[in-house]
Amino acid sequence: MLFIPSYSVRMPKGEMRKPLLGDLRGPNQPLCDLGSRTVGILGSGDFSRSLAWRLVASGVRVVVGSRNPKRSTGLFPEEVEVTSHQEASAQAHVIFIALFPEHYSTLVSLKGVLAGKVLVDVSNSLKLNHDRPSNAELLATVLPESTVVKGFNVVSAWALLNRPHDGNKQVKEGKENSWVEEEVWRMELYVSLGILALGLLSLLAVTSLPSLGNSLNWREFSFIQSKLGCVALTVAILHTLMFGWGRAFDKTQYRFYLPPTFVLVLILPCVVLVARLSLALPYVSHRLERIRRGWEVGPWVHFQQQECHSSLEGVSTV
Repeated sequence: MLFIPSYSVRMPKGEMRKPLLGDLRGPNQPLCDLGSRTVGILGSGDFSRSLAWRLVASGVRVVVGSRNPKRSTGLFPEEVEVTSHQEASAQAHVIFIALFPEHYSTLVSLKGVLAGKVLVDVSNSLKLNHDRPSNAELLATVLPESTVVKGFNVVSAWALLNRPHDGNKQVKEGKENSWVEEEVWRMELYVSLGILALGLLSLLAVTSLPSLGNSLNWREFSFIQSKLGCVALTVAILHTLMFGWGRAFDKTQYRFYLPPTFVLVLILPCVVLVARLSLALPYVSHRLERIRRGWEVGPWVHFQQQECHSSLEGVSTV
């Protein structure tokens, strides 16, 4: 809440009681009709073109002074009149000086035409130097009979030509790019599969040690080395595929007609996995299971007695 003191404020006497800008055109009329005023710009550079576009869009008549009007005419809108410095200075009362400080000396010949007019300096120094005067002070020294003001300290030609944007429109969102989304989730899968494959392969390596392998029964040892080994090999292959992704089909990756390294690494594991899957077919796996249990021909084991051909078969030494 705003509290206002109870004491009264007295207006100062004298000229301070009058407004700084007097209304010379009447109480109901604007101080300045931009449509009826002409604004001049001396210079035909980037900032001059951007400022001319802005002023024309605001409904202001613009006159640009250039050293070579014929060459600079095509750089400005059709509504802008491009002429010499002398004619542009004579037509406008407010003139923007869009020149480098090194070219201020060319305005000495226009001192009489620019006398009593408002000159807006739009140039900015490239270096911060407190020992030398500013660009506006240099311009005021060259044209002492003109009123020099400084403007556009932090506004560039690009920012002046483009429309103003809100803060949320200036930030580029990464989700608009599908390639970025693909890279993010591919990297997540690549890292997750790599950690899982490392854990499974570490378990296989530990169970291969004699001290730990002897403490397991044959079913546990067979499951870890066979079933879990195939799972670890599959996860490792998927991890490598996520690492390579689409580079296997990119012609630029095959330098000197040689495939990338991850393609060569996948050859042996894929052959082993295909061979293991072929052994998992019903007919082959059933035969292998019978062989493990000692059944080679039928479900029964036949024992044959050895024939004795010796003639001393019935002789006993006892």
